[in-house]
Amino acid sequence: MALQGRDLELQVVEKLGENDSTEAFLRIGNRGEQPLASNWRLYFSLGLKPAAGESRVKQTLVEGRYGYLEPGADWVPLTTDQVIEIPIENWLFDRMPQRAQQGFHLTFDDSDFSRLKPDIPTILPPDLLPLRGLQNKWITETSPSCDTELESEEHRWQINQSSYVEAGITPVPFPVSFKVDPSVISISGLSFSHAELIKTLEAYHLDNGLPVKTSIRTSMKPEAYQIEVTPLAITITAGSDTGIFYAAHTLRQLLVASKNSPNQSTRSPYAIPICQITDEPELAYRGAFIDLARHFIPPSELKRVILAMSAYKMNVLQLGISNDEGFRLEITGIPELTDIGARRTFHATSAEGAVKGLYPAWGDGPEEVFHYLTRSEFVDLIAFAKDHHVTIIPELNLPAHANAIIRSMQASGRYEIVDSIDESQHQSAQGYANNVINVCLPDTYRLAEEILQEFVGCYLDAGTSMTAIHLGGDEIPAGAWLNSTVCKQSAVWDSSWNIDKENDRDSATQALLSYFISEITSLVQRISPGTEIGFWHEMSPVLTDSKHTYITGWTTEQGDRELIDAVLAAGQQLVIANASFLYLDMPYTLNAAEPGLPWAAYIDESLIYHFDPLATWSISEHQRAQIKGLQSQLWSELIYSSDLMHYHLFPRLLAVAERAWRTTPEKTGWPGFAQALGERELNYLESIGIRFRVPPPGIHIIEEQLHANVAFPGLTIRYTKDGSLPTFESTLYINPIAVAASEKIVLASFTPAGKTSSRPIFIETRY
Repeated sequence: MALQGRDLELQVVEKLGENDSTEAFLRIGNRGEQPLASNWRLYFSLGLKPAAGESRVKQTLVEGRYGYLEPGADWVPLTTDQVIEIPIENWLFDRMPQRAQQGFHLTFDDSDFSRLKPDIPTILPPDLLPLRGLQNKWITETSPSCDTELESEEHRWQINQSSYVEAGITPVPFPVSFKVDPSVISISGLSFSHAELIKTLEAYHLDNGLPVKTSIRTSMKPEAYQIEVTPLAITITAGSDTGIFYAAHTLRQLLVASKNSPNQSTRSPYAIPICQITDEPELAYRGAFIDLARHFIPPSELKRVILAMSAYKMNVLQLGISNDEGFRLEITGIPELTDIGARRTFHATSAEGAVKGLYPAWGDGPEEVFHYLTRSEFVDLIAFAKDHHVTIIPELNLPAHANAIIRSMQASGRYEIVDSIDESQHQSAQGYANNVINVCLPDTYRLAEEILQEFVGCYLDAGTSMTAIHLGGDEIPAGAWLNSTVCKQSAVWDSSWNIDKENDRDSATQALLSYFISEITSLVQRISPGTEIGFWHEMSPVLTDSKHTYITGWTTEQGDRELIDAVLAAGQQLVIANASFLYLDMPYTLNAAEPGLPWAAYIDESLIYHFDPLATWSISEHQRAQIKGLQSQLWSELIYSSDLMHYHLFPRLLAVAERAWRTTPEKTGWPGFAQALGERELNYLESIGIRFRVPPPGIHIIEEQLHANVAFPGLTIRYTKDGSLPTFESTLYINPIAVAASEKIVLASFTPAGKTSSRPIFIETRY
């Protein structure tokens, strides 16, 4: 019987090398009745690469990190029950399960490509070395503030202890001024009529409840508000409906925090403290970025994010709709952008060379996936966000990271955006060859115009206007356009340039980028006058229109600081997106069980809370006016599901909101913030369908007593002693647990309602 995919067993294994180094292997076992000869290809989509000198197999990259292994010069047919190990190179994921997320699939020789079907091998769980410390040593240099100690039960215990300090009611984000009286008013509910209060406080509405009076004072800033709580009424004064909405969410937190207060004199279901609050944001732009291109997030889940963002006064959601790996928004006049750019499939190219889609990427398998936002969904999302005081900013990434657009235009031939005789050789950081649109071709701007016109129309249909757009501009690979005939024949090109000389290469690149920036910004202003245009910090050197443009700076705490200094020296507006604190696709902690891309840092809520965005980059007092705002990023290379999106974003996004509202962290404010999460805000997130991460408990064993604590006081701990996983019905941890000389205990943290729990922690005592 001919070999089938399931006959081959694949396993990623690690072994200990010299000096505690990691040696990794792809183990291939043949369990079929026939030998594995020379007619196979093993596909992967996360960049698996044979180690240098390996000649039994050879690697071919097809697109990005997608490619295949096939027999090399020294391949010997693999007979029945024979197993071989192919050494593979290490990457970011040493000793982490992600290194085995390769989307493996096989093909055997078939002369008819159209009938070639990928087969799935038998994938065994990876056999990895235990993570015993920091693998990516550069993190200590680029992100010195992050915790690079291996996350152990004892380490968590020590860190969690800082949260156990008595704290009062703590709204998130904390107001500018919060004067609270010890007295608490017992109430049966609230009585109000303002629409912005109804959105948030409808569950507390009662016709004869404590009156909530609202008024707009135009002399106040639009997002500013004041709250005064007395035994007779609650008075809210704000600069606009947005301020009323923000006040409502602060009021919600005061109610929930005081519910069932021991100071209540009656059995009324709610209580609220007598207090006075004056509040307004320090930063106008308080944003989050979600990458839809690498892995798609459906609009229903984006709405949940918007609900959560607005509850904590974040007001901008930037959506990355285009990148090398996808184009995710329907453009009605250019259907191929999604027909091709939103489709991933093994059969991305026909036998005749016709483009049918994009190849799998970032751990995907061979199955076809086809996801994008329809125009009507995008219009609905804009309107929904507007109703919750959040602005949607689409990101159209140009001129690099454009593989999806380029492939789509190849399929139709509608727009000529690549110089067909350009012999420039360059490769992106993600492995894409020639993923850059040509800035000298007129069709580049005609295509951009049609896409931008669609954007503008979507906003108009949603009852608003497009006030901002982000045009990317990051990671343009060196060498782009330098051998483009079109560019050399353009008015931009200086005939004296010799591209064999580094200085001339730099001059040519800068001149071409300057031309692109001038053309694309003029185009945006013609289509949508007054619209702000964002770019990543790589574009800062060529920006000239500081009136309508701003920079999003993503460099790390200590890496390339001169880039940020140059942005500020040029007088440009800056959105701080510091990767050491605000890249939420990073793991929470140094623990193999935590998913994420650990290239810059390990980021938990405490790191973000204690982050001072201005001081970290030494932004001076006279430069503060250039700081437009703060933005967290969620790149979706490893976000394979909506659940993972929720896990990475929450509850970290609440710490981002805290720091965006007030840039300087309170020195003694962390316990109050942590307790607000554990006692109140995680419950609220549960109520709107957010599937957040619950930190596992810390453990400290001394004198045969197991002590446990939580990161956010208010969480509970449940445990078992029979090896089973804890549930909300398991024994509640109250006091230290007496443990025997040899005992297995499993513990987990739970939210107060018990709906969400942490990963289990397995403790085996040995004395």
